[in-house]
Amino acid sequence: MIDNMYMHYRLERTGLTKCLFLRKPFFYFLVLIALVCMTPYSFAHSPLGSGDNESLATATVISDPTKSWAIYAELHEGGEAQYYRFDIDEGQKIHVMLFKPTDQELADFLPGFVLMGPGLTEQGEHPQYVEEPSGVEHQVFEGTQASKATYEPFSPSTFYSLAEADLQAPTTGTYYVAVYESSRGGRYGLAIGDVESYTLNEWILIPISLLSVYQWAGQSLAVVLAPLIVVLVVGFVLIIWLRNRMAKPASRLNWLGVLAGLLFVGTAMIVLTQMVLSLSQTGLVSEVAVTIIFMIIPLVLGLATLRLSLKATEEIRLRTRIYFVILGLVALFLWAGLLIGPVVAVIAALLPKRLLL
Repeated sequence: MIDNMYMHYRLERTGLTKCLFLRKPFFYFLVLIALVCMTPYSFAHSPLGSGDNESLATATVISDPTKSWAIYAELHEGGEAQYYRFDIDEGQKIHVMLFKPTDQELADFLPGFVLMGPGLTEQGEHPQYVEEPSGVEHQVFEGTQASKATYEPFSPSTFYSLAEADLQAPTTGTYYVAVYESSRGGRYGLAIGDVESYTLNEWILIPISLLSVYQWAGQSLAVVLAPLIVVLVVGFVLIIWLRNRMAKPASRLNWLGVLAGLLFVGTAMIVLTQMVLSLSQTGLVSEVAVTIIFMIIPLVLGLATLRLSLKATEEIRLRTRIYFVILGLVALFLWAGLLIGPVVAVIAALLPKRLLL
């Protein structure tokens, strides 16, 4: 009887329950956050560059105007217009929203836009310097300063909504959007479409695109990255001090893992900092719950990676390598570590043993 109980105990201890992923509570939490975070991603827009589009002939082409795009651009001076072009079928939804950053330097910058295309009901008069193709009608949407900034939980960031068009295409054809401002230049954003879809390339590169968004909003790259830099410096100093005090040697695997983990945590601190800055302009809003999820995801990934790195011994096991690959890939698709962190984690897993010790 006792022998049978002992054998049953040994089988349980050496079976799947011995796996780190099934034994450690942090992994359940990691999976939960990863699943939950798929819902708030629907707030995102695919980034799109505007290019040189200061005439109808060089209008930026929107390949699919029903897909949700976000364009961050700048009018260089007053009396200038920039143009966008798309083809759409009758009955499909045309949704265009014009906005600007909350930078105080743009307080008197109020651009508007003109929607031009076949079958539109004429509305308003646009400035003479705005080009209009022949044989089409137009609708003018003047920019109006919003009384309150809008909080964007995905970035996180704030913006002022200026003008919006929401209608069905009256007929199949080519339509144009011209953004203009008669008195001065300034930075503006244009959101086009509603359907949230992404290519693999767009999804993975979103963290880099967000850095550009913050710069568009008026922040320097140094300010945006400051929280991550602080985490790296403080984190390495603290870990070096602890290892020296414990007289515990560290391999290159340990240090690569620590670097990846701190980059993940640094991403969380960037999100936290941007959230606080944005809420200081809008006040507390319910959408902040979405941003908190975006902050928790890289934080949990970072803590998991640091724990694995600090526990790794000179005997580099296959299981440890597998864990690093998994953490790196999860971080890549959940936007932690600004691409560098995931790459470092995977490198730590794939390098031969002689290069890691």
